[in-house]
Amino acid sequence: MAWPMKNFFTTVLAVFTAFVASILLLIGLLVIASITGEDPTPKVEENTLLRIPLSGTLEDRAVEDPLAGLDAALLGMDVPKALGMNELMAALEHAAQDDRVQGILLEQGAFAAGYGMLEELADYLKEFKATSGKPIYSYGEYYTQKGAALSAIADSTILHPGGIFELRGIGTSSTYYKDFFDKFGIEPLVVRGTGNKFKSAVEPYIASEMSDENRLQLTHLITQFWDFIGDQFEAKGIDRATLDRAATDFIGMDADACLEAGLVDALGYKEDIMNHFEDRYSLLHYADYAAQIPPVKATDRIAIIYANGSIGNGSGDESTIGTENIVKALRKADENKRVKAIVLRVNSPGGSALTSDIIHHTIADIEKPLIVSQANYAASGGYYISCNADAIFTNSTTITGSIGIFMSLFTAEELMTQTLGLNVEEVQTHPMANFPNLAKHPDEAQYAILQRMIDRGYADFTGKVAEGRSMDIDYLLPLCGGRVWTGDDAVDNGLADLEGNLSDAIAYAAKEAGIETYKLYELPTVEDGLEKYLKSLGAAKAENLPFLDHPAVQELEFLATNPGLQARLNPIFLEL
Repeated sequence: MAWPMKNFFTTVLAVFTAFVASILLLIGLLVIASITGEDPTPKVEENTLLRIPLSGTLEDRAVEDPLAGLDAALLGMDVPKALGMNELMAALEHAAQDDRVQGILLEQGAFAAGYGMLEELADYLKEFKATSGKPIYSYGEYYTQKGAALSAIADSTILHPGGIFELRGIGTSSTYYKDFFDKFGIEPLVVRGTGNKFKSAVEPYIASEMSDENRLQLTHLITQFWDFIGDQFEAKGIDRATLDRAATDFIGMDADACLEAGLVDALGYKEDIMNHFEDRYSLLHYADYAAQIPPVKATDRIAIIYANGSIGNGSGDESTIGTENIVKALRKADENKRVKAIVLRVNSPGGSALTSDIIHHTIADIEKPLIVSQANYAASGGYYISCNADAIFTNSTTITGSIGIFMSLFTAEELMTQTLGLNVEEVQTHPMANFPNLAKHPDEAQYAILQRMIDRGYADFTGKVAEGRSMDIDYLLPLCGGRVWTGDDAVDNGLADLEGNLSDAIAYAAKEAGIETYKLYELPTVEDGLEKYLKSLGAAKAENLPFLDHPAVQELEFLATNPGLQARLNPIFLEL
């Protein structure tokens, strides 16, 4: 009777577990419903001041995730809204012509953005002021450096008397692991395209210090980024020398010093400042305003396809580019008769060369006007999928180029044989049958095979760029080798056509298609927070382990899940 009794208890346990899981799921759905079931969107009143909370990371699209605000909701706090450029662009362009909207309030906080999209938001704010004549105000207890750059556009910048105005200059750092690997007998094997000295994505694993080439391009980038910040403050009447002194002395920690230097216009406490605005205006969140913009009455469409994140071998999602999501979106737009032109919004540091080539090939088959709009990054694989567009728009601060290719593997022959005392014996029909082998570093013949494969991939990459950009290969090659450029450089050297934001690219696409009135059609479609929650049930959340957030661990994870040729930007550039 022991065996049937065991089955009985197993069945009871399974039923009980399923019951508990169902109850938890129901509770979760009720919580989510309570979060998402907010009051109807507030109406646009006369004398409205649009609130733009500069908090969180500026993304291309605001994808709401109810679970992200779960803790805040349970504590009775406001659930933060995602900061989406698509809504900001629509709100600012429409508000400039709306007599009900009297101005903009930038509410400063822990704001983060890549320089390309930071530049775009600055352009939209400047355009709002120029076309409407309406004021922009900025208030914060804490200004990040990028938030501070936007505040320079405001007519009035107010800082808390004990607040921080984080103006300190631009820098970056990278940890190099070669000596660490040497201590443990770990041997990174990196094969780069011949002459790819600037291709620094895996440099930290094969070198003890930064190469001259990487230091050169990083110095060039951060200098141009600082020039961008300086340009914003020069428009406010603060010369570059004053700005440099402010950064050198880090006066942003002293509100009075910021006021004296002219970085801010006034000091004040939040409750006093907000009471001042609330007495004079009806405050409305920009996303609530954007939701009420009347739809354009038009049959024609311009598709905006968001290619966002690293390029990998999977299907892709809102934050990654895969073999399915972007290809399907391109074909869907191409087959839709109402779509007259396509804008491919590229915000990617690259990744898998194979996936990049698949997307490149798909674009080549599209006959409709296809315009690329580069956001923060369109580098390496991100440039690969851009190069055969009809035109490339870029921001002056976009990180682009990095035309190069590499392959990386890891061996641990010394660690396994000498330290651990492990001996690996092989049986094979051909020299490459057991390659790669963790316990054996490749010999010269094997390395030569890899080098030939990488060089063929590099020749294919550069050849397609030359064809797509209508360039002579001899002119192009000195621009490659993995060299990173800003958008400003790219326009000068022919890797891009025009400086301009997403709106400029859309307008150009409409002109190429010969249409004046059109609706925007965003692809790929995104899952809402509830859909993502349901898919995640029962999945292991390894990402919750803090040590897995380390860049080195993430790099190794990417290499493990995306074998083969890589066209990818050094992660250090993503931290600028």
